[in-house]
Amino acid sequence: MGTMAPRTFSVDEANRLLPDVRRLVERIVELTPQLPEMHETVKIAELKFRRETAGEAEQEELARAVAALPAAEMSVAVALRSLEEMDVRLKDPVSGLIDFPAVRDGEVVELCWRLGEDAVASWHRVGEGFVGRKPL
Repeated sequence: MGTMAPRTFSVDEANRLLPDVRRLVERIVELTPQLPEMHETVKIAELKFRRETAGEAEQEELARAVAALPAAEMSVAVALRSLEEMDVRLKDPVSGLIDFPAVRDGEVVELCWRLGEDAVASWHRVGEGFVGRKPL
């Protein structure tokens, strides 16, 4: 069995998927920058917990910090997997940059969309990335 060629999208197909893609990308963009901070919060809470005679307040703080992290990480992981299953490529989790594989004049290219844009309206050659984007 050879590897399957990636799914390609027409502009219409990409735009039809956009509401789902936007929802997933919003979640990734919102949570990704918070993850290091959340890890830090857990570390600080653990240190406090060990250092002080940990009372209920410290225990609760640690429990809250520890509980929040896996939920956020899981939410990001699920969103990433959902995009992968759609054959949509996340290029930047911070700005929410997405590529949809497409075919243009017989060449495999990438339709390009970024969180905040109303529709898929740009494309670039594979490997050219955001700097090479051109209007459709």
